[in-house]
Amino acid sequence: MHVARISTAISVIAMTAVSFAPAYAGQRGRGTPPATAHANTASKPANSKPADFAGRIASHPQLASRVQALLPPNVALQDAAAGFKNQGQFIAALHVSHNLGIPFDQLKAGMTGPNHESLGQAIHALKPGVDAKAATRVAEREADADEKAAAADMKTGNSK
Repeated sequence: MHVARISTAISVIAMTAVSFAPAYAGQRGRGTPPATAHANTASKPANSKPADFAGRIASHPQLASRVQALLPPNVALQDAAAGFKNQGQFIAALHVSHNLGIPFDQLKAGMTGPNHESLGQAIHALKPGVDAKAATRVAEREADADEKAAAADMKTGNSK
C-alpha cells in the first residue's frame, strides 16, 4: 500500500511539472527572456508597434501642427514615422532635416535602414562639414519643446 502512495505522488508531481513546462519554454536560466525578445520591449506593452507614436502625435493638435509643418510635402505622418524607434527620435530627425536642409527621406534611410545609424552619424554622413553633435542637441531640444507643448495640451484639456 505504501508503494501505491509513492507511485501516485510521483505521478502527480510529474503531471504538475509537465503542465508548467510550457510556461518556461524558451527561457534561459533565471527567468531571462527568450533570445527573440528585444531589450527595449520591457517598457512597452506586448502589442505595441514601433510607429504607434504617430497616432499619439495626431491626437494632440498642437504637436500635430508642429510636426506637420516639418514633414516633407505629400508625406503622411504615419509613413514618415515608420521605422523610427520612438517619438523623440522621429521628431528630432524632422527638425534636423528642416534645420540643415537635409532631405528627410535620406536622413530617415540612414537612421532606419539595414545599417542604421544614430542621428549624429546620419547627419555626419549626409553633411560632413556640419557639427553633428551640436545639430543633434539643437534638434533634441526642439523635439523636447514640441513634446512638452503636447503635454501642456493634455493638462489644459486642449487635445482632441
